[in-house]
This record gives sequence, C-alpha cells and structure tokens, in this order.
Amino acid sequence: MTNEDQTQNDEDFDYGCECAMTLLNEPTEDCLNDLIDELDEDGMISTEVVYGLLATILMSINEEDSEGEEH
Repeated sequence: MTNEDQTQNDEDFDYGCECAMTLLNEPTEDCLNDLIDELDEDGMISTEVVYGLLATILMSINEEDSEGEEH
C-alpha cells in the first residue's frame, strides 16, 4: 500500500466519522436519506467510510451507556 492509498483511506474514514456525527446530531429520516444519497453517488461506498460510520456510532453508544451507569 502506498502513502497515497493510506491518505485516501484516512480521508474516507474521517468522512465516515463526519457523516455519522451529522446523523447522530440530527437523527431524522430525511438526514439519513440525504447521507445515503451522498454516500452512494458513485454506486459504491468505500469500506473505510463504513468503518468510520460504525466506529463513531459505537463510540456514541458506549458513551451513552457510561453516562447511564453514573446516574
């Protein structure tokens, strides 16, 4: 893997994280549909984008669980 490939993977991962944060901040069906349309423009979603989405959502769930245990 070249440095250029790794840079693109990092950018895709960051973009996936950004998309997940957008959805978490505005969890509406319209927001989800907009993100799906945007991600699926090329007919294929990069694996790194999916990893970013999943990582951000999982971290968010874990934070909510931790907050619930403190109270």
